[in-house]
Amino acid sequence: MIGVAGTTSAVVLLLAMKQPGTSVAGAAQAGGAVPPAASASAGGGVEPAGGQTVLGDEADTQYGPVQVRITMSGGRITAAEAVKAPSSDPNSRKIAANAVPRLNQAAVAAQSAEIDAVSGATFTSGGYIKSLQSAIDKAGGAGGGGADAGAGAASGSAPGAGAATGGSGSGPGSGSDAAATAGTEGSDQGPGSGAPTTVLGDVASTQYGDVQVRITMSGGKITAAEAVKAPSSDPNSRKIAANAVPRLNQAAVAAQSAEIDAVSGATFTSGGYIKSLQSAIDKAGL
Repeated sequence: MIGVAGTTSAVVLLLAMKQPGTSVAGAAQAGGAVPPAASASAGGGVEPAGGQTVLGDEADTQYGPVQVRITMSGGRITAAEAVKAPSSDPNSRKIAANAVPRLNQAAVAAQSAEIDAVSGATFTSGGYIKSLQSAIDKAGGAGGGGADAGAGAASGSAPGAGAATGGSGSGPGSGSDAAATAGTEGSDQGPGSGAPTTVLGDVASTQYGDVQVRITMSGGKITAAEAVKAPSSDPNSRKIAANAVPRLNQAAVAAQSAEIDAVSGATFTSGGYIKSLQSAIDKAGL
């Protein structure tokens, strides 16, 4: 009898081990346990292997809340992401899907909340900037820059105008607030004089149209870049430029040079942009 009981117990145990959810991880989830996570830091973020993450306050917008989380390492923003973005309808989701990656990149490049709104995504950009600033404040003001300044950049941008990250003044990416108020092109003030100055690069001809880049200089650094001319002879050229130019603008500021990668699918626009950008940098004496 003992032998039969022992055999029966072994069979029952074997069957139990084969049931779904009875692995170590599955049993933990079934019991309401959470897999081990990074420990909470004093600042309200978590301390993963790659750095400290800090969650900004939720910012309400007309189309839904936006909330930004940043990753800090060595006193610098190494990553930014929107953990919440407007998604109440297909159009809001589409706008957010286009704008958020650009805003993420801009936040890392600027190391502050002083970033341009994405054209056509004024409300999402404004909420992003506000939440980003609160995350930076929680992290100890790593990037500086006031929330009002950032929010002002967003609220002043209407779809299709204003922001350097895709506005459409005289070409995709034209019309940044910084460049518009910086002063006249070709100013006698040198780039290291302290006052922002704008420098217009030469026109670069491409197979699909001209490209011309204008940069804003302050303290010997490029603080903004924009294409005042970009290929626009047909709908496809305009679409390609609208996608490529904001990325090229951000890359120019991040690299502080014309040594930037071409945008995939926009070889000619990228080549013209880089050529004009280099001429502007040469004129600025950078």
